Amino acid sequence: MNRVQGQTIPAAAPGSAGDEQAPVSARDRPRLLSYLGRWGRARRWLPAEARTVVDVGCAFGYGTAALTGTGRSRRRVIGVEPDPAHIREAARRYPSVPILQGDAGQLPLDDGAMDAVVMLDVLEHVPEPDAVLAEAHRVLRPGGVLVLSVPNRGLLAPLDSLNVYPALRRRLPWLEPLEPADESATGTHRHFTVEELERLFAGRFVVDRTTCTGLGLTEPVHLALLLTFKGLLHWGAAYRAMRPLHFVVYLLDDLVPAGRWGYHLTVRATAVPEGSTR
Repeated sequence: MNRVQGQTIPAAAPGSAGDEQAPVSARDRPRLLSYLGRWGRARRWLPAEARTVVDVGCAFGYGTAALTGTGRSRRRVIGVEPDPAHIREAARRYPSVPILQGDAGQLPLDDGAMDAVVMLDVLEHVPEPDAVLAEAHRVLRPGGVLVLSVPNRGLLAPLDSLNVYPALRRRLPWLEPLEPADESATGTHRHFTVEELERLFAGRFVVDRTTCTGLGLTEPVHLALLLTFKGLLHWGAAYRAMRPLHFVVYLLDDLVPAGRWGYHLTVRATAVPEGSTR
């Protein structure tokens, strides 16, 4: 057995004998997220042979539960999340979905243990994207799949609320800070292009599918919520209660196929041997 950050996890790959995941009931699985947004796209893009999956930076497990599927399409899915509060919330909401405490740059999993790594809106927050991608490659078997989403360097990238609001806060220090989960280690919520990701992937992954969706219309909505409830009213609880509005706008906006000008970039890539020239 391995011990990672105070937790005991199986040394063998998840899904092996003696490590069966409890069935995920219809109540546990968030049906809407099984089909919409980045979670629905990740579920559709995972190949049928990807039976063991890790959802990196899974928050309180809503996407992790969505990825499990049902019946013959059901997968063994594990979440990894650094925030203890989110892990506790995941245990309350989705008790049948295992969530491990860990960091994207140091995953609590064995080498080659996973068929797929899902990393949705995580890479833009980390200080060293290359190190995180190296770790994703380490835990994937050869030929395993990475499904990754990031903000695209598209038309409305300058309106990113997670960059605009901190910039305003530097001039207006009475504004309340962002929620911890929204902060970025570098202080900048990064945007990427396909070409930038391919350079980061070089020698580890080969991209086989990409799409850009949404125009970024959720960003002015989110900025308005931040300024109203964290700025004018200083009412953090109301801000958190209103965040589903931002979420609904994202789901609707994501339905728009926006091409190179889109706000949300998703890629699928296959793991190749380290240093491969493919």
